[in-house]
This record gives sequence, C-alpha cells and structure tokens, in this order.
Amino acid sequence: MARTHSSENAFRYRLTIAARTLLAVLGGYGFAALCCASLALALPLPKPQAVLAATQLSFALYCALAIWAFSAKSVRRAWCVATLLCAIPAAHLLMRSANV
Repeated sequence: MARTHSSENAFRYRLTIAARTLLAVLGGYGFAALCCASLALALPLPKPQAVLAATQLSFALYCALAIWAFSAKSVRRAWCVATLLCAIPAAHLLMRSANV
C-alpha cells in the first residue's frame, strides 16, 4: 500500500521532532556534563566553590541548548551547532589531561 503525501509529511515531521527531542535531552545532558567538568577545572576559585559554580552554570547551559534544539531553523543546524559547542569543553578537557 503506497503512502499518501500527507502521511509522508506527518512521518517526516515526527522524525524531526524526535531528532530535536533527542538533541535536547541527551545532547543537552552531554553538553552540560562537559561544561561542568571543564568549568570546574578552569574557574579560578577554590575547588569546592568552582565545582558548585560550574554545576549551577551547567543547568543554565542545559536549558539554553534545549531551547536551541527547538528554535533552530533546521534539525541539521541544531545538531551541528550543538556538536561544535560540545567540542569546546571537550578540547579543553583533552588539553588538560594531556598536560597532567
């Protein structure tokens, strides 16, 4: 049985929403975790305060990425921006681990 044009559009729309939801939930968590770890090492505070400040900031970054996932013009752009944003703290952590 062949699909109609409207059912293909509905499937594509659902797939887009699923990709954005996946980015918001899992991508946001990964981005927040990377930023939390990176900022905890980078902030010029005593360790307990640096960890606390980084953790609090990571909640705001998680929310920002979740909002971006649904407000980006396209799913591809949302994923590309999220990947580039994750690369920054990941590179910082890799450089820090190489220096230890």
